[in-house]
Amino acid sequence: MINRFRVSIGIVAIAPLLLSACSATPKHPEPVKHLIDTHIHLYDTTRDVEMAWPPKDDRVLYKPHLPAEYSKLARAAGVTGVVIVEASDHFEDNHWVLDQVKGDDLYIGLVGNIDVYREDFEARVLELKKDPRFVGVRPRGPKPIDFTNETVLKNLAVLAKHDLAMDYLTNGGGIPGIETIDRVARTLPNLRIVVNHCLGYNFDGKPASAEWVAAVKHLAANRNVWCKISGLYQRSVPQPAPQRLDHYRAVLDVLWDQFGKERLIYGSNWPVTKHTGSYASLLDLVDRYISSKGQDARECYFWKNAAEAYKLPLR
Repeated sequence: MINRFRVSIGIVAIAPLLLSACSATPKHPEPVKHLIDTHIHLYDTTRDVEMAWPPKDDRVLYKPHLPAEYSKLARAAGVTGVVIVEASDHFEDNHWVLDQVKGDDLYIGLVGNIDVYREDFEARVLELKKDPRFVGVRPRGPKPIDFTNETVLKNLAVLAKHDLAMDYLTNGGGIPGIETIDRVARTLPNLRIVVNHCLGYNFDGKPASAEWVAAVKHLAANRNVWCKISGLYQRSVPQPAPQRLDHYRAVLDVLWDQFGKERLIYGSNWPVTKHTGSYASLLDLVDRYISSKGQDARECYFWKNAAEAYKLPLR
């Protein structure tokens, strides 16, 4: 099944799909105004910097992944705007990655990394905020973060104070991770939280447990929480990941039912997509799902929700 994205006079258009008899995707999707990829990583493994990710034994990812490569394939797929998520533990690398895309209008946002245990957290936020592309922080570090820690919560409140978002990465998709971010969302209701990669769910092709669904429902009751339908290939249990929508559909249905059209966001997780298929194949996969919900859902998923969560200058 093929889905081709094209750019025409500032508008992203999705060409007619070649459908199988069982597909529920509309034959002629309308153009979407913007197509924003809210989750990519840029880095250079040849730099003299200790890198926490990707692992050195990953022959696909442990090599330079820089704007020239991504920009070419993204523009070919119809992407009009990009939010980079910083995967380095080094504060200085926030500046490094912003420098890599300086002057390139394709790159409209950075979710940076600042140690949420630092006493000078706000000063570092203000330093990065001098660049208008800085839209938030994804807390991560060499050890698990205690989101009940007083300093951590104080610093997350600083993000809300400065109208910035927090990305949250949970691996394994377990209920404890969902409960953790649920507590943060309820403690800091003014903090916009974007949970990465389908809440970290491990897609095995089976329906989710009733307990997991209940936890997602409780989390989604927080109107300050968004969810990225992203990283599907990465989060698949069988590898290389299936490119069949049915492998993911049951869990995507849960996310759609709970977060609705206004709080689901597109992100590719490039270059991790390389482990399974092309960038275009991942984009096709998620659009096959969201297209079945109608054109308004596509506008929301591909750009409106990202603009709201990250306060991106999109109209």
